[in-house]
Amino acid sequence: MNKVILVAHGKLAHEMKNSAEMIFGELPDFQSIEFLKEEGLDTVQQKVLTTMAEPESNYLILTDLFCGTPYNASCAVAMKNSQREIEVVSGMSLPIVLEAASMLQSHSLADIVKHITNVAVDTVKSFNDQQVEEEEDF
Repeated sequence: MNKVILVAHGKLAHEMKNSAEMIFGELPDFQSIEFLKEEGLDTVQQKVLTTMAEPESNYLILTDLFCGTPYNASCAVAMKNSQREIEVVSGMSLPIVLEAASMLQSHSLADIVKHITNVAVDTVKSFNDQQVEEEEDF
């Protein structure tokens, strides 16, 4: 069974889950972890380990910033638990969370990671660039 853990600075992970549930519906296989100012790498690692309570589950960990504390802590947990299937991806956004939710129970973690990293570039758009493209199409 696949599960997702959202880990981010402040309350972003909780609010990301709340926002995704507004669009997708309840996400019982998603958990969120806050990283607070007074906490360090060890605390976040412990929170991730505690959240990974089901040893038979595979975990996709989505973090906000590449090389930020949530990402580094999640990678440390993944490295220390190499016998488990754990994937860590940075750059969490609402479109990426929704993509993961739509694929969670029907695809492998490797397929989900491949898909979300491929579509990530399509989730950021500039109005001005889109406008220029549309004008060029005429």
